[in-house]
Amino acid sequence: MARKKTLFYIETLGCPKNLVDSEVIVSNIQDVGFKLTHEPQNAEVLVVNTCGFIQPAKEESIDVILDFVRLKKEGKCKKLIVVGCLVQRYKEELKKSIPEVDYFFGLDNISEIKHILNSEKTFEDRRFILTPKHYAYLRISDGCENFCSYCTIPFIRGPVHSKPINEIVDEAQQLADQGVKEIIVIAQDIGNYGVDIYGESRLNELLLALDKINDLRWLRLLYLNPQHITKKLLLTIKNSQRICKYLDIPIQHISDSILKKMNRKTSKKDIIQALDIIHHLVPELSIRTTIIVGFPGETEQDFEELHDFVKKQKFDRLGAFKYYQEDGTKAASLPNQVPEHIKQKRYETLMEAQKTISQELLENFVSKKLSVIVDKKIKHKIYECRSEFDAPDIDGIVFLEEADVKVGDIVEVEIVDSLEYDLIAHPAK
Repeated sequence: MARKKTLFYIETLGCPKNLVDSEVIVSNIQDVGFKLTHEPQNAEVLVVNTCGFIQPAKEESIDVILDFVRLKKEGKCKKLIVVGCLVQRYKEELKKSIPEVDYFFGLDNISEIKHILNSEKTFEDRRFILTPKHYAYLRISDGCENFCSYCTIPFIRGPVHSKPINEIVDEAQQLADQGVKEIIVIAQDIGNYGVDIYGESRLNELLLALDKINDLRWLRLLYLNPQHITKKLLLTIKNSQRICKYLDIPIQHISDSILKKMNRKTSKKDIIQALDIIHHLVPELSIRTTIIVGFPGETEQDFEELHDFVKKQKFDRLGAFKYYQEDGTKAASLPNQVPEHIKQKRYETLMEAQKTISQELLENFVSKKLSVIVDKKIKHKIYECRSEFDAPDIDGIVFLEEADVKVGDIVEVEIVDSLEYDLIAHPAK
């Protein structure tokens, strides 16, 4: 009789880059004979892959760890392992404050997991895909050298280290061979891809190579800073049948004084020029951006400039964050920290403006046809889908009604109604 496999569970917090780390961890744990479960209460080994980017993410990571500590005290869990960005920043503090955790591994020593699982196998960079099988993330580089004054990423993940083009293309081909139809290209800033190994950005060359993978339907690009937008890149996107007409371009602010304090290495003029080039060359391209409100020294005038810009620019997608003082960053010690109640008011004002913008933009899709990818069946003949203008988990949903399709299909639909952030569709006639 075959020996019953030990069950393990992994909880992934934070961004898609963390998810890729978790996929590598899962693959390696499975290689030594453990079995993944989706029920933490059934697992003998619990793993938490933490995020340490901003205060709410840190608090969420701590809450999950403490939840798993309670499961361990109930007796089922025999090993509790905590890994990832929070450990990279606060390993010694976590050891002292949560002694119930058996092992802490930062990003530098995740491979040590194999030793505590009594395995001498080499820790490999293979992945077990944790997303739905029809889409996956493709991390082309890690780390960052921008050193924005509010950001901890360079201290957590270090400088840029890119994968060679041939390795990335091989990984993408393997994903396509497994049935992945949408690959989402990620890095802290994809515009910096290759600067460490080629001496210059090779993003455009990489995209041209990925665009040749025949079994792939969609390529989506996330996290491109505005200073890396070029006509050459936009023409590659425009002329491709696979690259989604979608870019995630974090601008963070528009006031020159705030951009300078943030060390964003760009200006209001540069951002507007980049957006104008997009609208001219690829007018159908959907733009997502992120904004930080309440940065130290942000005056009412700075915020009004930002508010007016958002209303005028009409971004297709926008996420806003309140500024948090992060340990070790230059911005944490800047004077004129903005009070919490003012940050909250500015956040609500900005998101209310974006809600109106989103509703107006989505109304324009009614009666039009779109191709959507089917992410999930909700109930009989009702599905949760996305268009090429929507990234998973962060953007809107296309609710497909009166349909008979399969999860993972890419189908044509007709939009019949719009909501604040989502669309309602029927199968195209």
